[in-house]
Amino acid sequence: EEKPQEMNHQGIVFVLTFVFLIPILLNLVCDLSINQKMVWSGYPVGALILGYFIIVFPNWFKYPNPVILVPVDFAGVILYLAYINFVLGENWFLPFALPVSLMLMFIVCAVITLLRYLKSGTLYILGGASIALGAASVITEILENAMISRDMLIWSYYPCVVFTVVGILLLLIAVCKPIRESFKRKFFI
Repeated sequence: EEKPQEMNHQGIVFVLTFVFLIPILLNLVCDLSINQKMVWSGYPVGALILGYFIIVFPNWFKYPNPVILVPVDFAGVILYLAYINFVLGENWFLPFALPVSLMLMFIVCAVITLLRYLKSGTLYILGGASIALGAASVITEILENAMISRDMLIWSYYPCVVFTVVGILLLLIAVCKPIRESFKRKFFI
């Protein structure tokens, strides 16, 4: 019997690089040949570059570290949003997109770092993260309202309540050993 050959990791990264590079070049060539300058190609090219760094770039490394790669991904998203804002000549990036992106980056990076380096306390981490996401929804609406001169909160109460209740439940499960043991038995956690 012949053993199936193992896939070459570097070969896959090479192929995926071309899978992203071809549409990037096609978009640039089409835009430049039609308009003699970049008019619209920055949007799909930026999205493809961002997708490449999120999907393929981690595979460059034998042991990718999400504590490093996730902030790099967020930095890419922030740069892409800044590019869109600049090209459109609008003013929503600094007062809204940047603070919301940085807030989410802080929450996600904190959770990933804590889960990666702490051996226990997963329920505490996830409970705290859920409550932080609830607060983030309210902050997001406050920033949105500041941009459009609206005073009242309309939608953020709903995700805030849900995330906070889930977070409190996770914290209660983490604190109460009988409930935690029951969940382990029922859900094989």
